[in-house]
Amino acid sequence: MRRVSLKNAAAVADDYFSALLAIGRRARIQRNECLLVNAKHSRSALAVIDLAIRVFGAKPIVICDDARRVQICADLGATVICRNERCLSYKLKRISGKEEVRVMIETEGDPCFQNVVKCLEHDGLIAVLGSARNKRCLDFSFVPINCMMFAVAAEHYKIADTLVYRETMQHVLDYKSECAIRPRVSAIFGLNHINEAFNYYAAVPSGKVLIDLKDHDRLTLCDES
Repeated sequence: MRRVSLKNAAAVADDYFSALLAIGRRARIQRNECLLVNAKHSRSALAVIDLAIRVFGAKPIVICDDARRVQICADLGATVICRNERCLSYKLKRISGKEEVRVMIETEGDPCFQNVVKCLEHDGLIAVLGSARNKRCLDFSFVPINCMMFAVAAEHYKIADTLVYRETMQHVLDYKSECAIRPRVSAIFGLNHINEAFNYYAAVPSGKVLIDLKDHDRLTLCDES
């Protein structure tokens, strides 16, 4: 922890923990392997992209139609496909050479899930991260029979498997101290601006919004809304 500031430590937990556990420990993503990421607003999706490219050397293909988020994902190095595109498998084949992928990361839980999941290969894996874990409308009837779906929640590991939590989080902090990952911080609000912090978090779907518990009047905006 002495090599990582409190700001950076707060920026990587819990999104980077969930992302690393999903694509590293569970999916064991390989170098140059393509994976699909359904990512419109989720901060977890940005963590997946960052880790996949800069740590694992993989090739994330992002499904998104928000212009601002498209640019952010492209800046991180991901290939972006608009979610309203027809013939998604055809677009995927043009990019990766195959119509299907082994690993899919679902962070939204919206109707687009129905189309994206069709691009999952036999015995593929679906990792449910971020806000998608709490979406009751996520329709699992479209999930292929021969696949594995799992949800990752950092808060669960803090209690149920502290060894895995500490080991995974240590890897994340090491990656940050070595400048291997680039977590995004959109804004830092002092405790006196807590209501503005929540409103900003809802309006600017990019990086983390942090709360400064020492400087109660702090207001640092890193992204433009």
